[in-house]
Amino acid sequence: MQIRATYSPIVTVLLVVLCFSAMPTSFAQRISFSTWTGSDDIALNSVIAAPELNFNLKQPIITSGTRVDINLMDNQAIAFSIEAPENFDLTVDVDAPLFMTFVDDPAFTIPFQVKMAYNNLLPGNELAGKAGAIELPVGFTNITFPVNRRIAGAPGPPPTPLTGTEIRNKSTAYIYIYGSLGPVGAVPAGDYSAQITINVSFSSYD
Repeated sequence: MQIRATYSPIVTVLLVVLCFSAMPTSFAQRISFSTWTGSDDIALNSVIAAPELNFNLKQPIITSGTRVDINLMDNQAIAFSIEAPENFDLTVDVDAPLFMTFVDDPAFTIPFQVKMAYNNLLPGNELAGKAGAIELPVGFTNITFPVNRRIAGAPGPPPTPLTGTEIRNKSTAYIYIYGSLGPVGAVPAGDYSAQITINVSFSSYD
């Protein structure tokens, strides 16, 4: 996932006005995603084209001392669908930095905390899935769960090994990525970037 923070012209104008009162700094953040799966049997896709975790959609003007939170139920949270064969367990790992770094001088950073949730109860779509999603505690970005969680009853038999002609039934689970930015310190306005990788693979329990 590529994290990028840039100025827009209107933010620059507002910055000039704000500088005359308490000297704050204004920022704009946009976070775009990239994904990786460990098997061709797993399809990991964003539910919208060119997804961005955009903190300015939550708070248009971000100033020094500000902390901005995008929560699970917010429209700005990003959802990914995971289509994989039923009766298998998936491991999802989000490798995220703790800071966004100023591209012109890596000595300047802004704290960033990624958060995630998942739903494997066949919700039908990502919006319905938010209501029953399980949020990981802050600081946890790795989770293993079955593609399709059993609501009740004993576990079924293990998957039958394929002989080359069968096609396994698939189910769709959802993961949600959101988080917090800041508090913003005394850093210059400009571009801030970082790299986040989302990995999804089958769990082997080796």
